[in-house]
Amino acid sequence: MPYSIQTKDGITINNIPDDVDPNSKDLKDRVAKIRSENQMASPTEQMPKKDLTVGEVATGAITNFPSSFRNLIGNIVTAISSPLETGKSILDVGAGALQNVLPEKLVQAVGEDKQSREMARKVGEFYAERYGTGEGLKRAIAEDPAGVLADLSTVLTGGSMAAPRAVAQPLARVASTIDPLAATVRATGAVASATGKNLVAPLVGMSTGAGRESIEQAFKAGQKGGATAEQFRANISGRADPTELLDIAKSNLDELNRVKQAEYRSGMVNIKNDKSILDFTDIDKSLQNSLNKVTFKGKVVNENAAQKLQEARSIVDEWKSLDPAEFHTPEGLDALKKRVGDVLESIPFEQRVARSSVGEIYSSVKSTIQKQAPTYAKTMKAYSESTDQIKEIEKALSLGNKASVDTAMRKLQSLVRDNVQTNYGQRTKLAKQLETAGGQEFMPGIAGQALQSFAPRGLQGVASIPTSYLAYGAGGIPAAIGTAALASPRLMGETAFGAGLTTRGAREFGRLVPPAVDPRLYNLLYQSGQIPGLLEE
Repeated sequence: MPYSIQTKDGITINNIPDDVDPNSKDLKDRVAKIRSENQMASPTEQMPKKDLTVGEVATGAITNFPSSFRNLIGNIVTAISSPLETGKSILDVGAGALQNVLPEKLVQAVGEDKQSREMARKVGEFYAERYGTGEGLKRAIAEDPAGVLADLSTVLTGGSMAAPRAVAQPLARVASTIDPLAATVRATGAVASATGKNLVAPLVGMSTGAGRESIEQAFKAGQKGGATAEQFRANISGRADPTELLDIAKSNLDELNRVKQAEYRSGMVNIKNDKSILDFTDIDKSLQNSLNKVTFKGKVVNENAAQKLQEARSIVDEWKSLDPAEFHTPEGLDALKKRVGDVLESIPFEQRVARSSVGEIYSSVKSTIQKQAPTYAKTMKAYSESTDQIKEIEKALSLGNKASVDTAMRKLQSLVRDNVQTNYGQRTKLAKQLETAGGQEFMPGIAGQALQSFAPRGLQGVASIPTSYLAYGAGGIPAAIGTAALASPRLMGETAFGAGLTTRGAREFGRLVPPAVDPRLYNLLYQSGQIPGLLEE
């Protein structure tokens, strides 16, 4: 695998064949020639670079992130396409690093590998120059932000190169910081996910007008693959029928209702087995309180309320006269509650006194069962919570039978926005609950629909391209085109999806590459007493 060298005075030579020794005469001659040419350069060319300000670092990082990320992906492609060379380079660096941290006498005793030590030294010099000073760190962030994130991910995750089970922790930390393949693989997954969610997705969601959620869903679709990726691709390309997503959402809602009813029936089995005889004292008190609301000294003051109250009272009196063993049990009073509930539902909402009077009786029957039958209280609490959740989802997403398809689709398509239309994300949270509980995804398709257009959405579509031109001028048309591309929902959606595919590929690659241990590294570990022999347990 080709490698690079960098001298202390800043001369860099890339793409050196791995069979060329770092100390070869040819390389030394090339370095001498470049150094001579530099010395002949004008004083202006030899002037040191000025220190970067915080603003310049931030601007450079944002500007250079696309090219930096492409280079990172290129490293992965190179590593995957040349696995033997990649593995050899990693193991050479690891063996060299190990020799540099072990006592010199031990290294000489088991046999020094100068080439591995030199390679490890040069890797160390590279990182020292890159991060050894504050200015070096700032310039690295500005010029190669994706590479810095890769290096940071490698250190923070504490990963180490493939080695036997007993490698000491300090040694593992040294190995992890100089493992280039692990850096690229980890960076593509962990760093791309975290950075995309916390930094890139909000910015791109804003620049395209498609919303942060749509970009995150595009990335997740590529990362997950399978049916999720297919749903996203079908919708972003316009191949799918948009109403299919509405059918999925309604199917999920039906599943929620089915689960709710099943849990209720399961809980009612225990209630049916409870043959306790419940007391009517609280119910009788509520009847008297309700009567006081509609009469004054025995005279009716609200005829409509008095009629409905009498209807409910007759039902209760009839129930009290029935066989207690059958009708005064928790199951029997649950049936009484339903009868009184029918009366309550028949009262128009504008007849507030009537609803209040009958409602008090209904509540007293319910509370009587809950107080005297704890199993019933638990079952009804779960049923009530499920009912409330379903009603909230149904209302928020217009999934009821009375809602039009157009209204429901507009509600669904608004889910990827984070503004007042979605109650600042609350509607999206309910949609994700519906996905989880119902078992079928529809958010990837919604994101695909939001990202179909090549032109920016909303105000971004009006202002982005003219603003780009004015900002850069006629001479900066390429830069203006790049800015316009960042505002295109379709281009950014495809990019986010591709980034997700890349992380999935890198993750799978990491799983497929078998652990490999350089015999030299193993021998050094064994000779130092840090791991047992092959036949020892």
